[in-house]
Amino acid sequence: GHHFCFDNDDVGDDHPFLAYTPSMMNRCPQQYYRCRRCRCCNFHFILVLTIIFSFAKNFCDAFNSHQNRHHYQATRRNASAARKQQPKFAGEGQMDISSSNRMKEAQLVEKLLLDALEKVKKMKSNKDRVLPPSKLFPHVRQCNAALATFGDSGDFTRALRLFTQMRKSASLFYMIPRERFSPLEHHHSLSSINLIPVPPKPTLVTYSTLMSRAISLRKPRVAIRLWKLLQTQPNFYTNVISQKRRHGRNATSSYMDPSMLHKLEMEESAIVPDVIFCNTLMNAYAKMGDYRAAKAILNSMLGAKGVFTHEGIPKVKPTAVTYNTLADACKVAGELGAALDVPELMISQSEATGDKKLLPDQRTYTTLISTVARKSIDNQETRDIRSGGEKDPDMAFALLNRMKHEGIVPNGVTYSALIDVCRRCNRVDMALNGLRTMLKQKAKTNLASENTTARPIYHHKPLQNEAGAWTAAINACGKAGRTDTAIRLFRTMQKVGVKPSSWTCACLSDCLLKSTPIRIKELEEVLQYMKGAGLVPSEVMYTSLMGVALELSQKETRITKDGLQVQLIDNLSIDSEDTTTEAIFLFKQLMRSLLMQTEKEDMILKVFLVFQEMKNVGMLPDVAMYNSLLRACAVTGNIERAQSVLRRMEMDGIIPNRGTLKEAVTLAKNARRSEFALSIWATMHKKTSQTVPLKPKVSVEMMGDLMNNYASDLQQTSNHEERIVIHREMMNLYQGFISKLEEFELHDTFEEIACNLTFLLPALKAAVSCEYHSEVVKERTRSRELACEIVGFEIFQNEHHTDIDRAGKKAIQLATDWLYAFEIS
Repeated sequence: GHHFCFDNDDVGDDHPFLAYTPSMMNRCPQQYYRCRRCRCCNFHFILVLTIIFSFAKNFCDAFNSHQNRHHYQATRRNASAARKQQPKFAGEGQMDISSSNRMKEAQLVEKLLLDALEKVKKMKSNKDRVLPPSKLFPHVRQCNAALATFGDSGDFTRALRLFTQMRKSASLFYMIPRERFSPLEHHHSLSSINLIPVPPKPTLVTYSTLMSRAISLRKPRVAIRLWKLLQTQPNFYTNVISQKRRHGRNATSSYMDPSMLHKLEMEESAIVPDVIFCNTLMNAYAKMGDYRAAKAILNSMLGAKGVFTHEGIPKVKPTAVTYNTLADACKVAGELGAALDVPELMISQSEATGDKKLLPDQRTYTTLISTVARKSIDNQETRDIRSGGEKDPDMAFALLNRMKHEGIVPNGVTYSALIDVCRRCNRVDMALNGLRTMLKQKAKTNLASENTTARPIYHHKPLQNEAGAWTAAINACGKAGRTDTAIRLFRTMQKVGVKPSSWTCACLSDCLLKSTPIRIKELEEVLQYMKGAGLVPSEVMYTSLMGVALELSQKETRITKDGLQVQLIDNLSIDSEDTTTEAIFLFKQLMRSLLMQTEKEDMILKVFLVFQEMKNVGMLPDVAMYNSLLRACAVTGNIERAQSVLRRMEMDGIIPNRGTLKEAVTLAKNARRSEFALSIWATMHKKTSQTVPLKPKVSVEMMGDLMNNYASDLQQTSNHEERIVIHREMMNLYQGFISKLEEFELHDTFEEIACNLTFLLPALKAAVSCEYHSEVVKERTRSRELACEIVGFEIFQNEHHTDIDRAGKKAIQLATDWLYAFEIS
């Protein structure tokens, strides 16, 4: 029943309830919280006030959390909708959001560690008098994840730099007394990064992550150097054991027991290599072809005595990956005799341990087959007698039969290795026999799985990586000069449901380019398939096409100067009115193939390089090649290069065509420069004897597409400034196009515009919106006049527009009111 208030000295009569200032809170509570009747201290009021504040704080936190979660979900939905609205061009890869997030987090970890290292350096040199927070460093797991992210992206140098920062921070940190650090905690603004008081000291996972990424980037020697660096660390298990022995403890070999090693790892934080690390180290030796070092690692893992072992490798139970890596080392070294011992080792170890997972598998026999007929990397060394027969593929077929006898089903990779062995032995007949064996197995497998009657081979399901076997067969036929057989294989594999890869097309293209005469018609077929399938030519294919095109261009130029005509290429399907030479045809196809590349900067560089090389040898490009250059500029949005291409076209006397305008429209959309497309359109409609103007409907459709692209950009942004810029571009496009029609007196095109709602309505919306939102008076006046001009077309006089949205109807109504007001005034 009591009514509480603050004293009248601080709060007036019109503020009877809770109100306080910071100065009031510094005084004694009894001075202000007093009952109006009894004027006594009221403890219950303080309690109620505390509960109210606590409840208000919890409510605010819950509300903010709900708002943040709602904002996060809305952002995810908007991002998903934006990705669905983005056009998917052929060959253009979609961004992986998870990879992007991992990269951002890795960059943040790198920055945090670098900042922490700088603070530690200042403390060590006594330059920083301010005590740093106790929680300063990112966790070692987050650093390891950052190392993996940088390595997977190909930036291995950055990963090594982060690894060096980890080692430096650990070494400098323990030189500073602990009392110099502040006990206050430091919380980072991002919850994904948890800071800890101690530096991220490299662990076994750190070294294993770096070594595996170095191997994947074809740097096995760097992985070996990291292994040697690990052996020198004080917490490596051999160094920990040596330290225990120096301190007078029992110097027995019991420390090498797995249980004791595990105890050292748990109690002393010692680094003890596990099976994953051992397999990674063995893989590094395998990539270099050092099969003896790989075998020594296996002996150490098994704890074998009396044989050559590897220093620093403890006794660890090997897996099937270990033995397959050893077989891969023998393959790289070209030692078939040593590779044939691997299945026997696997069988014996499986019988000894009872682990059936150690038995030879599909990968084991595929590696053994691939080892047949390989040359040794060390020719001066005496090889195993079983490694002979460099021209005899019988051993490969024997391994295939043994594989089937043990119940292991070969896949496409196995047959690819078998056919490649026949290619190395120059036995194309046996390579085709291997391909037929694969097709028989494929038919038998499909019949058994479907449990039906015989079906055509065209309905059979492809094997795993079957395209590799077809590619190996095409390559074998191409190397042997059997070009027709290679072409038939290329066409047949598509009929049986196997899609050729970029390597398939590269092998066949190399075969066609090296044939005499060059099979340009079939080469066109291959390039057209790559364009339709969205395949990008490999570096080898790019180099081959470039070299042959340059060679042909030099021959054609020389023959033209001498006044002779020699047919260098047969079966060329060129129209009688087309004067395209064979070399220009190759250059053109190469440029079109490069446009499918996803790396934009690399793509535009290669396309312009091909064009420049063609110009250097004296070849005259046609309009299609200039259109390819404009396409490259349109994909990258490079307006400056596109303008230089147009100037070069004018200097060479090349007249733009419909394809030129199409690329100009795409570039104008990407760069938001509508005047670029209008300049191309104007060039095509100049009244000269050489130009061929576009039909009115085609012109309006292209300009309508550009206008619709601007309208799509409006839907994807909510920024006021960006929307104003897009509205201006839409108005400029309308005014520029109408002025060009009046200049060239193209009445038919103007009549087509007058009844095209797709072009006029977006321009009207832009004018109305700019009149309302622009802050410049002249621009608002111009926008209103433009809206009145557009709404004056007869198509807007019809009141029954079923295909116009609500915003469009509102814009028409406003513009109509302005028009009536203008006429009355």
